[in-house]
Amino acid sequence: MVKLVVWIFDKGNKCKLYFFTDINFSGKYVIETYRTCFQIEFNFRDAKQFTGLNQCQVRNQLKFNFNASLIAVNVAKLVVKEKGISFSIVLFKAMMHNAFLLQRFICVSGIKPNKRLNDKFFKELIEFAAIAA
Repeated sequence: MVKLVVWIFDKGNKCKLYFFTDINFSGKYVIETYRTCFQIEFNFRDAKQFTGLNQCQVRNQLKFNFNASLIAVNVAKLVVKEKGISFSIVLFKAMMHNAFLLQRFICVSGIKPNKRLNDKFFKELIEFAAIAA
């Protein structure tokens, strides 16, 4: 026995099928469970690709590497959500790199920029990767 949940969305134009082996759960619970599983999988995927989850060579402190990688992904998601940007860890990484380079150029040049006048330009330069994509 398998429970089939049909989720119809986009004004009836699209649907998704969810299968669940325990027929006692409600359809809402099945959809919430699948969404949660996918969010967990995306966190691990992003941690493996961008924050070095698989690149640890320690024997005793393996938990620290896992925690650091997953925390980095979650902090990136939090910052992006607060800024109102659609989330892509590639774009976030590029934006942070651009912000670092811009700050470094300003520091090395010795010029004290007027932040009020240049705020728009700083934002454009930092978000350059997101605009190009």
